[in-house]
Order: sequence, then C-alpha cells, then structure tokens
Amino acid sequence: MSSFQQTLEALDPSILEMLDISNTARCSVYYGAEHEKAHATYHKPPTGRPQRDSQCNEDLLFQCASLFKVFIAACLILIIDKLSLDPSTSTKYRKLGGAWNRSFTEVFNELVGVQDRMQPLPGDPSVLQLLVHHKGVRGLNHILIAPDGTPLQGLEDVVERISQYANDTHQQEREGEDQIIYSNANYILLALLVDKASGSLNKFLKEYIFEPFEMNRTFLCLRDLYSHSNESQRQPHVVSSDGCRRIFKPNTTLGLSDIVEIAWLGPYTSATDLGRFFEGLIAAKDGKPIGLFDKNVAKSLGYGKSSSNEKTGYTPCGLLTSLNSEGPGSHSLNRLISPESRVETHVLGNKSGEKDISAFYLAGSATGWANTVYFLPHKRTFVIVLTNTSGPVDASDRISQLCLREIFDLPLPTAIDRRVSSYLPSRSTLTPAERYRAHHVDITRQIFNENALKLRELEKLDIQPDTLTSACPDLPGKYFCSRNGQHLHISDWKGKNDENPVGVLRATLQSRMKSCPQLKFVKKGDKFRICSSEISPALAIDCHDAWQNLEFEVERDGKIKSLSRQGVHLKDTFIRESA
Repeated sequence: MSSFQQTLEALDPSILEMLDISNTARCSVYYGAEHEKAHATYHKPPTGRPQRDSQCNEDLLFQCASLFKVFIAACLILIIDKLSLDPSTSTKYRKLGGAWNRSFTEVFNELVGVQDRMQPLPGDPSVLQLLVHHKGVRGLNHILIAPDGTPLQGLEDVVERISQYANDTHQQEREGEDQIIYSNANYILLALLVDKASGSLNKFLKEYIFEPFEMNRTFLCLRDLYSHSNESQRQPHVVSSDGCRRIFKPNTTLGLSDIVEIAWLGPYTSATDLGRFFEGLIAAKDGKPIGLFDKNVAKSLGYGKSSSNEKTGYTPCGLLTSLNSEGPGSHSLNRLISPESRVETHVLGNKSGEKDISAFYLAGSATGWANTVYFLPHKRTFVIVLTNTSGPVDASDRISQLCLREIFDLPLPTAIDRRVSSYLPSRSTLTPAERYRAHHVDITRQIFNENALKLRELEKLDIQPDTLTSACPDLPGKYFCSRNGQHLHISDWKGKNDENPVGVLRATLQSRMKSCPQLKFVKKGDKFRICSSEISPALAIDCHDAWQNLEFEVERDGKIKSLSRQGVHLKDTFIRESA
C-alpha cells in the first residue's frame, strides 16, 4: 500500500463524518503527488451511515459543470498556438492565427455565415480577455435555465441575444467598476468559437484531448453516456434544509442536448479521467508530450492571468490563488448560499517561515452536483473531489481542503488553533493532525447549519398554496421578453388530464426550442411568485444567485399589459401577446 493510500485511509473517519453531515450520496476522492496516487469512493445509503466502498468504484460518473472550462481553454490553446500554424490544417483553423489579442466577435464572425454573425460585445473584449474573465458578459444563468434547473437557451438564441444582453448590462456598470467578470457566458462564447473553427466541439475534444489522455469515462452525448453507464452511476441528488435527500429530476439527464448546455454544464466524467488529464499536464510540463500537449501548451494553461493583485487571478486553468488566502473555496456552493459568511474555513495557512503555496483552483457546481479540483504543477500535485449531491454544504470543498492540509502538513493558523482548543476535549492528547481534522468536521457542521437557515427561507417562500385562476381570470396568456427571446406562458391548469373542475395558475418559460415543466404561479399581495410544483418539486441552486428574485410585478392599463421581474442586473419585462 502506498503512503498516499495510507494517508487517505487516515482521513476516512473525517471524510465519512463530513459526508454524513452533508448527506452526500456518492463521492469520489482522487489525488496524487510526485509518483504516488490515492483513490477512494464512498456512498451513503438513504438510511444509515456513509461507507467507504470496499473496492474503488471507477464507474461512477459526475457532471463536471464549470470544471469543463479548463478543457475549453485547452482546445483554444491547441487551435491558436498549434493548429493555426500548421499549413496542412483547415482554413478555419488558420483564421485563428494570432487570435488571442483580436476582438472575439471579429474572430467569431470570420468563421460563420452572414446570418450567424454576432453583434459586438461591450468593450470589444479579445479572445484572451474572455478566457481569463477580463471584460466579457455578466452572468446570464437566469436566461440559460429555468428556476427548476431546466436548460432553456439554444445555440441560435445565444448568438442572437447575448450581445444585446451584454450591452444592456454594461450600461448599468459604474464608471471605473472592476472589469474582472467571472461568468459562464464567457466560456459559452469560447466553446462556440471552438465549435465553429473545428466543425464539432465534441469531435475535437475526443480527438485531441479525451483519446490522447485515455479519458474513456468522459461522455459528451446521450447515446455514449447511456450505453456505458446506468442511471445509478450518474444520478444527482439535492438535500433540503432539514437534511433530507432526494433524487433531482429522476429519469432525466440534463446538459448534453447542444453546445450551449455542454459548455455550461459540462460532460459526465470520472475522477480517474480527470486525474489522467492533470497527470498528463505534469508529464507534458516535464517534456513528455501527450498528443499535441507539450511543455509550451501545459505552461500556457497557467498564463494570461487577469488579477486585481499579484497573487490571485483567473487563468485558463482556473483561479490561481494561495492556500494561505480566502481564494480556496471562493467559488463553492458554501460561499454562494451565504456569501456574507465569515466562517473561517478557507484559509488553509502555511508552514512558519515558508513561502505561500500557490494552486490552480476549479469548482464545478450544478443542481445535484458539487465538485472541486486543486492543481499544483510546481508541486506535481492534484486533488480531485467529485460528489453527486448539492445542499446546505458542499462536501467536495471541505474534503478537498482537508486533503491539501494533509498532503502539505499545513498547521492550523495560531488564532484558530486556540479556538479549537476551547471545544475539543483533552487537547493535550490530540496530535496536530487530529486537531485540524476535528476542526474541519466542526466547520462543515457550522456551514451546514448556517446555509440551512438560508435554504429554509427559500423553502418557506416556495411552499405556497395554489392560486385559483378564478381569482385572476385575466392573467392567463402568453407574454414575451424581447431581451432574452423567451415566452412566459401563464395557464389555467386543471390537472394532468383536465380532471379538476377548478383551475389553478401555472407558469412555463419557453425559448425557441426548449421549455421547462409547469411551475406554480402564486399570488403574493400585488405580485406573483414562481414556485415549484408537483411536476418539478425542487428549485435549482441558481435561486441563490441569478433567480434569487422569483416575484413578478403586474402592469395594467385597463387590462394586464406586462409581467416583469427585477433580476440581479436588469429588469426583464414580458409583454402580453395573447390571452
């Protein structure tokens, strides 16, 4: 047994406690340093305590969400720095020569027909600026998905609408406002660029990344996913404020319908496959190329940082940060639900007298999934923790930090260590490692309790009785928002088969090609609120962010004229089209 495997086994009691607190259904932990690796998988049954699998289950699949950004970045580096310089490649590849500092929309429009061209983005960001989130498009998750997590926007909708949305939000920015904008939209645009240059994002990924790195458990299309896995190996779960866990959208697979969904939610993958990729980057950096990935490509993934200080900034390989800072965990669900929290969880500290340890940090969260990766090429180290559960606490964030502390033997900061002694019994009998493990577990419990309060507020607002259509008989009809190109359809619902004599209000969001299930539309004073329904009984994690306001105001001019909702950046107004 390797020393790393022994280390992971020593962490088992703490990992199992954190999985129990978070009620995580499945978890895969994989890390390596130098030439040693350790991998373990865990499961928690619906009732009972979590357990480590007696044999590591490498068949488990997880939707990687924003972890996918590093693969989109790698595609662009291969195209711009390699393929565009090869005279034997296609004309479209060669059009991307020197594209890093050129206008993104200019580069994109050279690859498409007149009818598919995109209007300029505000500030005219370059390809590199989008890649490192310097300038770009503010978050538009409320356009990409419905409140219940159903994907809404297709390729044509994004190309047609995104520039107008970006310009509208740009007008709301204050003079001199920080231009670093972390946004999924930036990488959706970059994925579209790769797709147009290569002819197929999926085929490009398979040929130049997944096959060379032997990533055989990473799937970009439903056919491959279904033929190589069963539902129990890829089933997301959500946990409510009372700790109860349920399957999220059973018998449904989200995120693989088109390029927009793939760029935003990512493929289904395994911890082993991700490990192969980061191991391969370390090998390439050492002069052992894999396919087109050589030393220069590996280094480029860490270059081009956009930052507001010397130590932290976005790179193609994620957020470059110091372990002795609040960067680790900053993109976790643990911060999203309670962004004002001051729970001391994210400063891992440093050994006295030694330099700060820097790391590339990636977090990938979607409803039912929470994943974390740390990549430290200068230490030849990576830590990967994937889970199939979202809720009050992100177990992947907590477990990955515990692994980092163990690998680098990081002591607790002195001030925290003193506070730990106040609640740990027999402090003198505990080793430093035992103290910080106990501290990690205690902090996990604190985060759960703190975030559960926020979740409970949302749940209380969501659990509302139906509003009878007879109370608002003039409300049903179709409403259209020109900014996002979506319809809001308010209907008089009388049951699945119209079996009820009395109807209630239901709301459905529809784009050109997609729509969400019917949701409740509940009257609250002078406003109406979208709530979950029997068909779709859970709200998505974006209800803590882009969909945090679910209330619509009614504008009348004798009769109902429009329904509008104030978003994070803009007010979206749906104008009545028909009854």
